[in-house]
Amino acid sequence: MSIGSTIKRLRREKDITQEQLADYLGITSRAVSQWECDRTAPDISQIPILCNVLHVSADVLLGIDVEQKEKRINDLLAEAKKQWELGYNREGEKILRAAHKEYPNNHKIMSDLMSCVWKSRNEPERTDEYDTLTQEVISLGERILAECTDIEIRNNAIQLLCYTYPELNQSEKAIELANQMPNRSLTREHLLSHIYRGTKRFDMFRTELHLTLNEIYHLLLYNNAPLDDKKRPYTNEEMIEIHKKHLAIMDIIFEDGNFGFYHQQMGWTNISLAEYYMRTGKNEEAVACLKTAKKHSIEADTVCQPTDTYTCLLFRGMEIGGMTHNISQNDCLHQLMVMEDKVFDPIRETPEFKEIEEELKKYARHH
Repeated sequence: MSIGSTIKRLRREKDITQEQLADYLGITSRAVSQWECDRTAPDISQIPILCNVLHVSADVLLGIDVEQKEKRINDLLAEAKKQWELGYNREGEKILRAAHKEYPNNHKIMSDLMSCVWKSRNEPERTDEYDTLTQEVISLGERILAECTDIEIRNNAIQLLCYTYPELNQSEKAIELANQMPNRSLTREHLLSHIYRGTKRFDMFRTELHLTLNEIYHLLLYNNAPLDDKKRPYTNEEMIEIHKKHLAIMDIIFEDGNFGFYHQQMGWTNISLAEYYMRTGKNEEAVACLKTAKKHSIEADTVCQPTDTYTCLLFRGMEIGGMTHNISQNDCLHQLMVMEDKVFDPIRETPEFKEIEEELKKYARHH
């Protein structure tokens, strides 16, 4: 349907005469008649006023199939998400860049592109692009905050801007944004766990526990950055004890050894613990940790399925779900790459180390 036909239909539905519409727009009724006969078309500057008068969006006025448009956008977003969940950030990025070009004002596309770029700029082959990609993250985030009213999309932009601003020595901007966010007791999961009753409440409490376990992992193992005096708060020996605490917590939660999604986390913790053992000269302990990590890596890559369920007391019957990878390697390949670090040179030629490598190679691959 032409724009003239659409204007005619909408005008009649609103019981507005050509003369009235012309008066609203400050033009002649003949001009309106010309539009409706498809002899001429409204100037682009008149589109917003027409939309307001006829109470429709520009998509409707211009004859754009809104449902088809939304379906295409959702399909593009779903395909991009599928790619980056498998670790193919670059493929997801390509899809989102094309989608952004096709729909430059869609804030959900901007948000997902911002997330994808933020992740992929850390890939080794993108070193030369890092600064450019960082600026793109900032640009997309600031545009979202200037234009978008959707809370979830805005919060994602705020989160990534808070991570990115400090890299550009703009911590004050990050602090200002962070202070706009609610405290921990106002999260969606926390509030819903106190609203729901029955089974929904039980499930929401378990979801909150699931998220808390991931926070514990990061708060324990990644809290050793230099302080104001440039010294780290924990020694290598103390970091070994902290890693042990994390493993002990996980063993308590998953008392039956069915770690599911957390096989990846257990593997990474053991790999990191092996590095600390090497730095303190405890080579045998390091080898033991690498062996344990190998078991978790292989389990994560070959056994765990999204529809499998946990069997431990606290998560019994809960689906494991899919693992999201921020890197393009599976867990076996990731462990192999970490083991290339020179810290492992003193044990590299030992039979135990080589055996671990050979076993991991059987399953190592890119996603």
